[in-house]
Amino acid sequence: MTSKWTLLLIPLMTSCFHSTLGAKTNRNNYANISDIGELSKHHAVSLSLSDILPQHHKTYDKNRAPKLLGQPTVVYFHVTVLSIDSINEESMTYVADIFLAQSWRDPRLRLPENMSEEYRILDVDWLHNIWRPDCFFKNAKKVTFHEMSIPNHYLWLYHDKTLLYMSKLTLVLSCAMKFESYPHDTQVCSMMIESCKYG
Repeated sequence: MTSKWTLLLIPLMTSCFHSTLGAKTNRNNYANISDIGELSKHHAVSLSLSDILPQHHKTYDKNRAPKLLGQPTVVYFHVTVLSIDSINEESMTYVADIFLAQSWRDPRLRLPENMSEEYRILDVDWLHNIWRPDCFFKNAKKVTFHEMSIPNHYLWLYHDKTLLYMSKLTLVLSCAMKFESYPHDTQVCSMMIESCKYG
């Protein structure tokens, strides 16, 4: 008889500079996302990073969380678990394929000129030049970004200056298993997300 398995996703609330990292879902931005490729269709004029940064670039500090009227920055997380496999009782690990969506507002950014679309798709590399949540999987032993046949991560900018970053990941996660009741044991495994700098 084999062990019973229960996957418990535990979204942890952590503090990020005066920012709140929550596990809420921003329904307006990614509720009903079934095909990430459909959201990637885009035919507008190409942009450069300077098109969305403040005109005086030195006033923008990518290391400071954006705050509207002095309020904490709220970051929304949404995890879609695509599959769970490779449960290894010896190493106490399991593998999960997921879509991870992160959403936050940065009122310091500018909207591209003549932006008539609901959103604009941005170059993912621009995340190196703007503020972004510094989340990580606390109990991950390995994280792999999917790059077949192109990197599976995308960045959108909406009219209210909300940024949505979505990526497809494969995680090797640790799980503290207990076998005192084997073979009638039930294992509860978590997927823990925290802030790297402010956890």
